[in-house]
Amino acid sequence: MKLGSYVEILHYVDDLAAAGAYYQKLGLDALGDDVYTDGRYHLHLVQGAGPNPALRYFGSDIAALKAGGLAIEGDRLISPAGVNILLSSDPPPRALPHDNVARAPDITRLGKFGELSAFIPDIDVECAFWEAAGYESIGRYAQPSPWGIWFDRIMLIGLHQDDVDEPFAICHFSPDMKEVNGQLKAEGFDLQPFDMGGDPSDLTYQKLMTPYGLMFYLFTGDISDANP
Repeated sequence: MKLGSYVEILHYVDDLAAAGAYYQKLGLDALGDDVYTDGRYHLHLVQGAGPNPALRYFGSDIAALKAGGLAIEGDRLISPAGVNILLSSDPPPRALPHDNVARAPDITRLGKFGELSAFIPDIDVECAFWEAAGYESIGRYAQPSPWGIWFDRIMLIGLHQDDVDEPFAICHFSPDMKEVNGQLKAEGFDLQPFDMGGDPSDLTYQKLMTPYGLMFYLFTGDISDANP
């Protein structure tokens, strides 16, 4: 059973206006009510402290989800690796940008959204959780370490088994990401090598470290045919 009919990425910040201005510099559009979109997901800024980032679903049948075996405490579900998911029975506050369209637009400078990416200690344990929560595997691989992508038709989760202490991250792909990363770096954005043992001058893959506790993975690659 799906967690809900609408999902947003929750991002807790200390300064809503400054954070909103920052994400608009990356090309996210302001929708009002501190919600910003890349054309595929909605990033909802929330004043205060909290687990960064988290997911929030609306249109959730919480009683049915509990009856289905999900360990929901109050309005919250937490994956074995610590990903927080808030659940609300309220109707969706807006439509998702990819609802009822053949192809959602790429509106940011960052190319196409690929997944919410999480490094986890045990992929079998973690994927069992997400599959119980209504996600289906759309690809699972053994190399370079166990990883895969899960999809519930409105959100993509990438699970990567590795002993890496990094937060849940938003992952984007673009064929010309090297040029994008070069421009972001020139503008003063905090970009760091994806692999600390790699060539620091190679802009093919970079981590964008925001001032607000959120990380973006920026990869060179073409995933224009991927969902949603």
